[in-house]
Amino acid sequence: MPAVWRRLRSFFSRSANLASSPRIAIVALIVDDWERRVLTGVSAREPWDVLLVESCDDACAVSNQRTAPVVVFDRDWPDTEWRSAVQKLASSPHRPCVILMSRVADDYLSDELFHQGGYEVLPKPLRAEDVIRVVKLALSYWNSAAQAALARR
Repeated sequence: MPAVWRRLRSFFSRSANLASSPRIAIVALIVDDWERRVLTGVSAREPWDVLLVESCDDACAVSNQRTAPVVVFDRDWPDTEWRSAVQKLASSPHRPCVILMSRVADDYLSDELFHQGGYEVLPKPLRAEDVIRVVKLALSYWNSAAQAALARR
């Protein structure tokens, strides 16, 4: 079988597996209870399992264990410098998209986040429609990157 056909077959079988997967793991470190409720409320409408964790180390462990494609990190997480946290979270072997929640959402922060390996800034306070938009874009990007990595093999 030619390599092109093997790649196409692999792509479609992986796409079918992703479509048949009932829930997608989203790891989240969020300070505010109200914002936690917004994120978990959105997960009731979307095929996402929001896994709330209590430390950056827990986020890394759960993200790796569940191969979570998205990690949401609150910039206000206590006693944690966000740049090093984003670097640590984004460096997982499966390269999750790290979304930084922040009250400041400007081009400077977006550029800085990108340089640390992050994906996108999600403005606080959270709004359900913003969460859905940003997470869906991150999932699409992650799936495309995973497909490209498979095609290179």
